[in-house]
Order: sequence, then structure tokens, then C-alpha cells
Amino acid sequence: MSKLRFYGLVWQLLPRALPMLLALLGACTDPDDLGEELPSPNPVALDAAYTDTITVRASTVLTDSVASATTSYLLLGRYHDPLLGTITGRSYLQTGITAAFTPDPALRYDSLVLVLTADTYRYGDTTRTQQLEVHRLEQAFQVNKTYFANDALPYAAPVLGRRSFRARAGLGKLRVRLDNSLGQELWQAGQNSQLTTLGELQSRLPGLVLTPGSTDDAALVRWSAATEACALLLYYHDPVAPTEALSYPINLAGDFTHFFQLQADRTGTKLAALTGIRQSIGSAATEEEVFIQAGLGLKTKLEFPYLTQLKELGGTIVINSAQLTIETVSNAENRFWPPPATLYARLTDRANRNGAYFLTSDGALVALAYQRGVSERTGLDQGRYTLGMSAYVQNVLRGTLLNQGILLGPESVAAPERTVLGSAQNATHPLRLRVYYTRVAR
Repeated sequence: MSKLRFYGLVWQLLPRALPMLLALLGACTDPDDLGEELPSPNPVALDAAYTDTITVRASTVLTDSVASATTSYLLLGRYHDPLLGTITGRSYLQTGITAAFTPDPALRYDSLVLVLTADTYRYGDTTRTQQLEVHRLEQAFQVNKTYFANDALPYAAPVLGRRSFRARAGLGKLRVRLDNSLGQELWQAGQNSQLTTLGELQSRLPGLVLTPGSTDDAALVRWSAATEACALLLYYHDPVAPTEALSYPINLAGDFTHFFQLQADRTGTKLAALTGIRQSIGSAATEEEVFIQAGLGLKTKLEFPYLTQLKELGGTIVINSAQLTIETVSNAENRFWPPPATLYARLTDRANRNGAYFLTSDGALVALAYQRGVSERTGLDQGRYTLGMSAYVQNVLRGTLLNQGILLGPESVAAPERTVLGSAQNATHPLRLRVYYTRVAR
């Protein structure tokens, strides 16, 4: 049979097969299965049309803070980002004991040492020296409160202990000797049988606060909050055996409350006016760039205000494939501030609230992996994220999904990466929504 005769038979049968085809498409497109990617059609075989001129509006949104007390990490450090300002990480640790401390009067106090264990995560310039400073918490943690990354508790200005370090690989354990006045206070309380309960300890020392040095410009370092990796050790000895070091552990973090605070001073940046939760700034006000920063709530919002105009083409529109490609701004990337390895897409509304995640057909989260490749437009190596939009576009056209846009951002709380993306109007790194569709005439 010739190809011409074959295609003639197909078009003769199409009016009878169309209702069944559309029913099958509807059954296979669950409104919750957002982000499902369909293979690009063969435009000759399917007689598909293509457009990449659909308007996409981009903005940067300051979303709700994230809970940091539920993680098993602490963050500490400060660095200055010329695009997003000065980022500061502090950690708050509640003290705890699991057994009474009543040392024999014959024993002698030696020192009080904070022990921390860094994991492998760093973000910033790890070649510079930075400080870890320890302060005394002045207010007890609230019972049954979940602390977020924008929370803070008051602490005393005097520094109990300070340690310089570089956040290089293999940092491992860091020991900070604290002021003997605090050590002697705890030792005397123990000898007076005043450290027998958790309440007695916390009324005297509710916790510690870890801060960077006031002039640090280096890296954020992540520390383990596990009991065995984070502790306050009260050292003492028996005069009969002076070379044998004895210690009593005062727990920090672990089963006791802890959280980290992330703070951004955006003065002088393109986002200086972004101060309120769920506030947004359009890309036209930020030189056609939009921003994402994990842990600090910065997400990119994308809106498709004229998507339903596809229906004005007439007939029935069947979306064969839709893909959103977003390029990173090349000069905003470097080895100290790498972009997030993965972004996730969520529905949103006019109030810029986080909505349902994009899901695959089997219910998994749709992940936008950071990729590098040769740009079709410039021929240069380029970073990008891609998102399948087939189900979103089809459901908007069917009227089963409100077209209020999407939010893009990482979901990791304790990995504060950032990236800068180009808007659709960015001359160098424009984002594009490419839609392949079939129009079936009535």
C-alpha cells in the first residue's frame, strides 16, 4: 500500500476514532500527575504544530520559612554574595543530661570543651579562615515549639570560646575550649548536688549559640547534630591519678532541641525590596533575572497567562508534548556557589503559596536535574533545568486545573544553594516553553 493511500485511510477513519482517542487521553492524564513528559511526536505522522512563543512571566518570590529544628544538622558561617547579599548561619543548641552529676569533693576541675563534628557539606569559599564563636543562651527553648530557619533566641554578647578554622575537606572534629568561669560554675553546681535533673541544668545553662565572626566572609559549614558528634565535655581528674582525664558529657542537640538560623542582608542587591513573606518581584525589576536560594525561601514563580489562547485556534487541541527549558545565568556560577543539583516544581496561587508537587504517573516527585550541555542558540556550554509541562498545559486547556502558575525551588533545608535563572525576556539566557500539539478540526 502506498504512503499516500495509507494517510488517506487514516483521515477517513479519524472522525470515528476521535471520541475514543480523546477518552483515552483523558483517562491517561490525571490532574495530579503533573510534570509527566510525553515523547515528542513525529510532526509528519501526527500532523502536529509547534510553538515556542507562549508568554511566560517570571518573578522571584519570598516563600514561607522552612523548619530547621527537624533536621539532624547545624549550620554556621557567613559569606557575602554580590547578587544575594550577606548570608549568615547561626545554630542554637539546648543543653541536656541523662544522668545526675555529683562529683566527689576530692576531684578537681580541669576545663570545659565544646566538641563539634563537621560533615562534608560546604557552601562558599573554603580557602579563607573563619571563626566559630560560642555564646551563652539567655532564654530557654519553648516546649513543643518547632523552630524555623528565620527564628532566633537572645544570647549574651560575651564570647565564651572562639576557634579559627578553614572549611576544607577533612575538617572533622573541632574542639573549642570555653571560658573557665562557666566551667567552674557547672563544676561547683555538680559538687553542690545541683546538677541532678534536666531542669536544674537548664535553669542554669539553657543552651549555647554558635555564631560566625562578625567580619567573616568565607563559607557556610554544616555540622552533625547527633549526640555522639556534638557535646559539651566537663573535664576533671583525680589527684591520685592526675594524668587520667575524666569527663562528664552535657548533651547538645541529639534528642534535645536544636535549630539553625539562616539570615540574609540583601541591602544593595536587586532583591533589596523583597522583605515580606509571599512577596514577589517581577523579572523586569531585576534585569530579567530570577533567583532561587534554598533555606532562605527564595523561589522562582512562572506564570502562563495566555495559555488558553491555544483553544482559539479552533477544533480540539491535543497536547502531544510540552517542555520548559530554563537556562542559568553563566556569570553567576562559580566553584564556591554551585547551583542546586535538583529543583522541584509545585503549583501555586495568586498569594504565592506552596501548592501540590508535580508528580510522575507513578506518584513520584518530578525532579529537575541540573544539567550542562551545548546551547542550541549560542553553541556554548550552558547550565539548564528542564520540566515536562504536558499534563499541566493539557489540564489547563481542559479546564480541570487553575492556571495560576508554578513555583520552582529546592526542597533541601540544610543545603543552602542558590542559582540565577534567565527570564523569557533575558537577552542572553531566555527561558522557553515549547509546545507540540495536534489540532483536530470539528
